[in-house]
Amino acid sequence: MAMYTHFLRDIALPVGSRMVGYGEVMPYLRAIEKSQWWTPEQLRELQNQKLRKLIAHVYKFVPFYQDVMKERGLTPDDFQTTDDLVKLPIVDKFVLTNNYPDRIRDQSIPQSRLIHAASSGSTGERLHYWTTRAQKAKKWAGLFRWWEMVGFDFGKPYATFRLTPNRGFMGWPLAEKLEWAMLRHVWLSAEAMTDDILEEYVRQIEAAQPVMLRSYASTVYYLARRMLDKNLNVYVPSILTTGETLTDNMRATIAEAFAPAEVFNEYGGDGMQIAAECHYHDGMHINAETLFVETVRHGQRVPEGELGEVVLTNLEATAVPFIRYNIKDVASLTNAPCPCGRGLPRLGHLEGRLTDMFVTPDGHWLTVHQFSGFFEHINAVKAFQVIQKEVDFILIKLVVDDSFSEEDHQAIVDRFESYLGPNNRFVLEFVDEIPTTPSGKRRFFISEVIQGTGNTLGVSKLVEPA
Repeated sequence: MAMYTHFLRDIALPVGSRMVGYGEVMPYLRAIEKSQWWTPEQLRELQNQKLRKLIAHVYKFVPFYQDVMKERGLTPDDFQTTDDLVKLPIVDKFVLTNNYPDRIRDQSIPQSRLIHAASSGSTGERLHYWTTRAQKAKKWAGLFRWWEMVGFDFGKPYATFRLTPNRGFMGWPLAEKLEWAMLRHVWLSAEAMTDDILEEYVRQIEAAQPVMLRSYASTVYYLARRMLDKNLNVYVPSILTTGETLTDNMRATIAEAFAPAEVFNEYGGDGMQIAAECHYHDGMHINAETLFVETVRHGQRVPEGELGEVVLTNLEATAVPFIRYNIKDVASLTNAPCPCGRGLPRLGHLEGRLTDMFVTPDGHWLTVHQFSGFFEHINAVKAFQVIQKEVDFILIKLVVDDSFSEEDHQAIVDRFESYLGPNNRFVLEFVDEIPTTPSGKRRFFISEVIQGTGNTLGVSKLVEPA
């Protein structure tokens, strides 16, 4: 296996990534494999260097930041360390979206070389932004580092339990098959999750013998519950969860089903690999070579150890700069050294990413990813919210624009019929906006059956499926 790992890392993957335009993946991975062991002081200096370069660039080439800095009487010389970031405003997806596509983009890069990306994030509202192949390559390098941290190495079999698989050669069917075969990758779709399908997935995992299973926290949790109900056990050394808060109960259930597995938590959002656990499970290491993380409350940084909103600065992104970007999650920071020896700073505690799930009477599991992944491809839908009003009745609220068509409507009806099965009802309600909670978030997945809220629904425009 050592020879095969060498072949993949040093020959096949560098050649393949260059073929599809992501040649920086492996060089950046090798760089951060080394820098993660630097001292905190060395990492902070690296961040400061990258910040100075970033600010100088956006001041020159991004209209939004040209205006912001000129209005505040700032020049690039006013930014020497990450402490100086407080001179800039905190932005969120609404600010970026309102300035998309031109005022927020890097004018030094021809638009033909930019890649459009969209992320629904935790609110169900789509964020549009530009990225580049170099930026995506560095994102993948950060992801691979997290995988290596939990025991994966190239050439060892691994499985993903998600809506979409990992694909470097997307759009090249034969190349995709070769890629999966060489990487020994097994993909389990999280779109349909009935009991029969979950049991088939257990058989596939047992046959593949992966060293790592990467999944949404909720989907692998419900797979684990099904396994325990049926007295099934498949050993997978490392379970890497992402996408949602991993509770202690979920972690224990997953570990028991895949015993003697070790369960790790990974945190990402809006196209960024943010943090992940090491074997000590003492907080989550931040991808500090790429991201600088602040925690703030009422716009001010909070002391170490206190909970605050997570604010990110992507030090590698200029296509659309993410500078002091509020991702609308809550966490605390810690600078205490980790026993693993890495100098990377850590999130001491992460909360606020718990995604509700519910199950219909005939055994269909529903998760937010089934909806966000689908609506991401219907541009006319600007926001959504799914509410379980009764055990067998689902209300889907939609905010749409004028381009919404009969074809879009039928696509939504067809998809929900396939999700829910024949014994469940659903209604589409078209609304002007999705209301916020007292905390300021727009929840996209609510079960009133579980919560017993009994709220009165103010219906504006209802469309029942035929």
